[in-house]
Amino acid sequence: MTEDIVTQTGLARRAATLTEKTALGVIAGAAGAIAVVDVVGIGIRSGYLLGTPAITVPGLPLDAVDAPAAMSASDAVTAAEYDTVTITAEGLTLSPRLLLSVADALAVLGPVALCVVVAWLCVRLFAGRPFGTSATWGIGGAAIAVMTGGLLSQAVHANAVSEIVLELGLESAGLPTFEMTVDLAPLGWGFALAVIAGAFEIGQRLQRDTEGLV
Repeated sequence: MTEDIVTQTGLARRAATLTEKTALGVIAGAAGAIAVVDVVGIGIRSGYLLGTPAITVPGLPLDAVDAPAAMSASDAVTAAEYDTVTITAEGLTLSPRLLLSVADALAVLGPVALCVVVAWLCVRLFAGRPFGTSATWGIGGAAIAVMTGGLLSQAVHANAVSEIVLELGLESAGLPTFEMTVDLAPLGWGFALAVIAGAFEIGQRLQRDTEGLV
């Protein structure tokens, strides 16, 4: 009985104030809304890629091509080149369409996971128990999702573009059969989240050790 009273007292002391609860509610609601919008958006995008006869693919890598209009606009411009091209193609097979859809889904995997974890942490803060196994594992899971989703999305998208170039025979137009530029930002964000997960694990231990203190 005494332990229950002490535990309840500790929770009451850690519980958020009205202002803090309001802020936490706004943050949790915004994070949840962003996650829902991302999921709905990727569903619409996938439906477009898989069901529309003509699809537009932006940012296809392009070998150096002169841009005479830019060079003629000013005497100060000594060289100008296009390095990407946007195409709209009809009749693409299922394979590149599916790869583009998967790449888009992987790209939002990390942000959706992060939004869900933020909302969950807000709920725990609201209740006065920010630390716990679920919080630690949730942040760790979000770190993995950010890293794997971000990196795999780039790889899958590069393969989709490669298939489009080969299927449409665009090599003669200056498009490489395969090119991939790796953005390592997802690794940085993932490692940062992993550190936060470690901090939450330490916080959980401290919380257990001081649970009976008043």
